[in-house]
Amino acid sequence: MREPSSRRSVRAEVQRGVRREEILNAAAALFGRRGYHATTVADVIDAAAISRGTFYLYFDNKDTLFLELIEQFIQRIMAVVRVVDPTGEDPTGKIYDNVRRVVDVVFDNRDLTVMVLREGIGLKPDVDEKLQRFYGFVREMVEGALANGARLGFIRKVNEEIVATALIGSIKEVFLHHLIGAPGDAPLRESVAESLLDFGLRGLLHTARERD
Repeated sequence: MREPSSRRSVRAEVQRGVRREEILNAAAALFGRRGYHATTVADVIDAAAISRGTFYLYFDNKDTLFLELIEQFIQRIMAVVRVVDPTGEDPTGKIYDNVRRVVDVVFDNRDLTVMVLREGIGLKPDVDEKLQRFYGFVREMVEGALANGARLGFIRKVNEEIVATALIGSIKEVFLHHLIGAPGDAPLRESVAESLLDFGLRGLLHTARERD
């Protein structure tokens, strides 16, 4: 008995989705290791074990592939970050939950994270626009949290722009170190999340209570 055309169509669509994801994963690994400029379409084709014709069925060129990977990373990060109300119940715990979810996304998407964090502004206008949108989102969240926290007496008043830049930069370096220089897994994720929160909220100095 011949399979209904609708079922064949669904199965073919699923297979196309799987193949597309395989190409994206292969490209993310290459971009993460070699960088954007050193990676070619031929490299992606070899890594994904596909023909050139198959590649162009899914992507117009290397740029569209790279842009889609950046968009994937941005969407995954933005999807797990929640706005924290400093006046609500357990704001520190909710901030930790945000940090931990971001850490999980980072470690679950190592190649994608390294690719995005290694590439700076200045590649191409459309790439720059996506990266600037992502870092603008992160900066807005951090600066807003610093301003609201100080207004409500949760933290002391600081220069939000400078401190946000310092926090974002330090977080990037921590992720790159543990994803490239010291790749590990549990219990590293929990340790990374707790240490980032501790550094971001408390700094390094002993409090008066800790000294007593």
